[in-house]
Amino acid sequence: MDWDWRARPTYESDRLGVDGRLFPVVFYNMKQPRLVENHEVDLMLDSADSHLQRELPFVALVLQRRGAGVIAARHRQTLAEWLVTRREALVRSDHSLVVVVPESIHRAVLRVVYRFRKPPIRTITTPDAASAAEAVRTELRRMRQPVSVEIEGFLQTLAR
Repeated sequence: MDWDWRARPTYESDRLGVDGRLFPVVFYNMKQPRLVENHEVDLMLDSADSHLQRELPFVALVLQRRGAGVIAARHRQTLAEWLVTRREALVRSDHSLVVVVPESIHRAVLRVVYRFRKPPIRTITTPDAASAAEAVRTELRRMRQPVSVEIEGFLQTLAR
């Protein structure tokens, strides 16, 4: 992927938004997860790689909306392979993933998956954006990263 996340910290389509302007928070807005294209999955992973390579902490916030569905199986496989290939870097780095999963059945499935296959990145699933906003604040404090005025404003807007 040839995206320069320092020069262009955002990506936007009808399916996906990636916003890295609020470092160390990276926001992934899964507008239409079922329709996300291959290059967009690559962009998501590339944005995470840019932080990993520079050994910068980050909190990835993934917002999914009720009824929007889930990302395609082939893309879930790509994400899983990325986690496996970067396991060592993720384990020794200070990153976390906060995912809004509104459907209780999907959260239950994730709990089962995580029981048998623990992700190498600290992962918190929440039922709504308000819970996710609080989880992001908690993760930033845990990482000893400041909750800037901009981040707090974003989290308050998100939680509404």
